[in-house]
Amino acid sequence: MDRDRFPIDPWRLVETRFSLEDVGVTETLFALGNGYLGLRGNQPEGRHAHEHGTFINGFHEIFPIRHAEQAYGFAEVGQTIINAPDAKVMRVYVDDEPLSFDVADVREYERALDMRAGTLTRHIRWMTPSGKDVVIDFERMVSFEERHLAVMRVTVTVLNSDAPVTVSCQIVNRQDGQDVYGGSAPGGAAKKGFDPRKAEKIEDRVLHPEEYWQDGDRVALSYRVNASGMTMAVVADHVVDTENEYSSRTLIEPDIAKNVYRVQAKAGVPVTVTKLVSYHTSRGVPARELVDRGRRALDRVGAEGVSRQFERQRAWMDAFWDRPDVAIGGHDDLQQATRWCLFQLAQAAARADGQGVPAKGVSGSGYSGHYFWDTEIYVLPFLMYTTPLWARNALRMRYLMLPAARRRAAQLN
Repeated sequence: MDRDRFPIDPWRLVETRFSLEDVGVTETLFALGNGYLGLRGNQPEGRHAHEHGTFINGFHEIFPIRHAEQAYGFAEVGQTIINAPDAKVMRVYVDDEPLSFDVADVREYERALDMRAGTLTRHIRWMTPSGKDVVIDFERMVSFEERHLAVMRVTVTVLNSDAPVTVSCQIVNRQDGQDVYGGSAPGGAAKKGFDPRKAEKIEDRVLHPEEYWQDGDRVALSYRVNASGMTMAVVADHVVDTENEYSSRTLIEPDIAKNVYRVQAKAGVPVTVTKLVSYHTSRGVPARELVDRGRRALDRVGAEGVSRQFERQRAWMDAFWDRPDVAIGGHDDLQQATRWCLFQLAQAAARADGQGVPAKGVSGSGYSGHYFWDTEIYVLPFLMYTTPLWARNALRMRYLMLPAARRRAAQLN
């Protein structure tokens, strides 16, 4: 690794310089997940991504498998993980100028995956074309305690002048279309040719809109999957904390929701916008019921407060590291790598809660999100020795599949 760009830190993976050349790698390195919900390490501006990814364990579409020649016993139906609606977008504008890394004059940059806190943070100091000196601090968390919850928070401070500041929070159904930017990052596009790790692309519409609405700072989108019949809902709350005057505008459509906050920012007076997001999926529950579950989850989280969610995450992480941590004295580079790997095992399995452990966890769409026996064979010893409940949940998923496996075995004699 380039240790100027990725300095050694025994408890954090740190990036000190952003590059458009390897966003596919860094999106995976800085991904967050809890075994159920996974968010790739996309920048909150929602641009220049290799793959805008939000993945939910087991949330899939099915499709007919086309064989060159059909024969008895060949598999007839395939499954592939679905890219769930993307709630990571929190765009910042100063003087109506957007922060965009391909053109922005960025004076300071640090992105850090904190493996003790279980959070992703980013610090930027940006000089706008009009000379505004702007500090932007961002924080993202996928909760281990609250399986369905993700929290995102951005704080914008204009240091040297009054200025209009806008924060545009969005939820976008990227599975069935791109937002206004679309496209891939320069240098970040995948090479052409067959790659067995890549998920199948379905050309037809996958997510059919069900209930969607906006109620002040709360928004909901829900969908039914075209062929598998699964349902999902995403509900989000927005909390604004500032001493500046501000106004808001909203937009709701079947595939996009916007909550836009326009602030008359005073010099040195910060603007903080927090987005609380709840994802729910099901194999048979109506989408409306999932919306209700999301509302109840956010009502509970809102009553506890945002700070309490970060405190609970840190307490969960402290208890986790008490069990599997491996101390490597005098080798902080190996210490960093080992802890990153252990952290990935937690992110892949901790809250799978009866689902399997996908080959890529919930960090991407690789191998179509499938579970493989060999993955679980490698992972289970770690789970059994550190957190037996996680191992039990993974084995229970396989146990419940045995009747179907026996039927398939009988079909194949």
